[in-house]
Amino acid sequence: MRRASSFFRPDVYRRLYPYARRHRFAMTVATGITLAQSAVGLTAPWSLKILVDNGLQGKRLPAWLRDLPFLHGAGPRGVVVFAVVAGVTLMLIGDVLDVVGQYLNDRIHDSLTVAFKCDLFGHLQRLSLAYHDRASLGDSMYRLDKDTWFISTLLWDNPRQIVVSILTLLGIGYVFTQLDWQLALIAIVVVPVMYTFIAVVATKLKSDWKRVKVLEAQSTTIMEEVLSALRIVKAFGTEHREHKRYEEQTWEAARASWRVNLKQGLFHGALGFIGKLDRAVILLIAAFHVLDHRLTIGELLVIAAYVEQLHAPIEEIGGTLTEIQMAMASGERTLELLDTEPDVSDRPGAVDIGRVRGAVALHDVHFNYPSGPEVLHGISLQAQPGDLIALVGETGAGKTTTVNLIARFYDPMSGRVTLDGHDLTDLTVRTLRENMALVLQDALLFTGSVRENIAYARPEASNEDVIAAARAANAHDFVCALPDGYNTEVGRGGVLLSGGQRQRIALARAFLRDAPILILDEPTSALDSRTEEVILESLARLMAGRTTFVIAHRLSTVVRATEILVLDHGRVVERGRHADLLARGGTYTELFQSQAFAGGASHHLPQERDTA
Repeated sequence: MRRASSFFRPDVYRRLYPYARRHRFAMTVATGITLAQSAVGLTAPWSLKILVDNGLQGKRLPAWLRDLPFLHGAGPRGVVVFAVVAGVTLMLIGDVLDVVGQYLNDRIHDSLTVAFKCDLFGHLQRLSLAYHDRASLGDSMYRLDKDTWFISTLLWDNPRQIVVSILTLLGIGYVFTQLDWQLALIAIVVVPVMYTFIAVVATKLKSDWKRVKVLEAQSTTIMEEVLSALRIVKAFGTEHREHKRYEEQTWEAARASWRVNLKQGLFHGALGFIGKLDRAVILLIAAFHVLDHRLTIGELLVIAAYVEQLHAPIEEIGGTLTEIQMAMASGERTLELLDTEPDVSDRPGAVDIGRVRGAVALHDVHFNYPSGPEVLHGISLQAQPGDLIALVGETGAGKTTTVNLIARFYDPMSGRVTLDGHDLTDLTVRTLRENMALVLQDALLFTGSVRENIAYARPEASNEDVIAAARAANAHDFVCALPDGYNTEVGRGGVLLSGGQRQRIALARAFLRDAPILILDEPTSALDSRTEEVILESLARLMAGRTTFVIAHRLSTVVRATEILVLDHGRVVERGRHADLLARGGTYTELFQSQAFAGGASHHLPQERDTA
């Protein structure tokens, strides 16, 4: 029972059944075609028997053939012609069934895999950042791209092959019984021996295949990391080191795969040898029976043809059971991913409150990343609609973590984050996302045109809306100067544009979003002074009337903030307006003066954003 459960796990099949249900009609037709192919294969040898026994040796035709009009009174030549034509017709029918069956099989196979892959991709997107922080991108990509094939194997290929093989085996067994019961007994006695061998060996291969997949996923991780950070790799001249790291990992995966394939090859070879030995014994005894006149030569030819087919379904079932173990190895990995629940999700009873005013508050918030120390210690703040709240401090002070909690990329360990008086966990995630726009230090663009990247914030936006957003972000002029204007391709990650151009497109995207809450994560720290002036002018327009949280590396960008929070090791050590904080002569003053001496405080937000 335990052996059987390792091959046929009802829990897995129950979870996957809805995918098969969508294609049950095509599966039924394809299974019927496969059974017809098997029937044609079982029928084909009989034309050879008729040719030899009835056509060449002149034996009397069976009654069911004698009644056919075109064979009534036919001589030996007519019987020979009939046998050959019948054989060719059966081969033609088999070829047609092969083409149609292969087409349907491919459609079903791809439909199952694509549907499951798309669902897994959607689940990966829904998983919280906490999951992606601890899981490697390469492993997620490998599970999505390489492991998802298992569903069509488990739901379609394996069941169909097992059913057809069993029916074929029963059909051959029946014919053998009718021709010679002793041969049938010899043919059947080997079955339990082979399946005992299969049960012992096949289950041991699954753990080996899982290890191979882990090693291959690690190779994918190295490749993804290096290609994503290729500028850093080139800048430090570590191409050779990364090449060696990837090479060693890939060879380790390859060697592990070879070892498993060798075991599998030996396994299939042993199965094949048992089958060949059984066939040899059957042919030997059948030949003796011909000499004893218990079988005709034509019947011997039928048996010889069936002997070749006899162990094909047995070995097919054995191979299928091995494939099930491989598929289960992939299935366990993907289902494990599907079973991972998002850390941030809609709780029962979460409400959608539409467009919000933008009052945001943090109440004694504590937070730590998984398996890490606490990084926020009792953070509290109040932002009224239209306020500009600036978060400043040294690297690692907790600025980005704070805005990540406001965006609900994570939930606090304790304390509350509220929006218009509602705890964020009482609102749908969709409500929060639709009321928020985000502009990062490194503007993230997608492969596609300028127009598509701006409209990413609101895909249904009209062309006029896109252009208006670009104008507001001071992007329209440079976009019009591009070779294809708004249809210009930006390249992977926007590599064909400058940093300032990418940032202005990101700002245009935020304008188009028209959200009441705006988060700016050091949007100008990577830009030169001239470009910064252009971006700051756009930012002033963007922030007008919106509740804005800005993480500032250059303190010159926050001098007119409604409130500045100075963070140090996850605690608010100072808070107030720019002038008040300078007058205190504390941490903020030290930060501001250090940048002033370095020439970093020479620019200011335009006056129209003054909220004093």
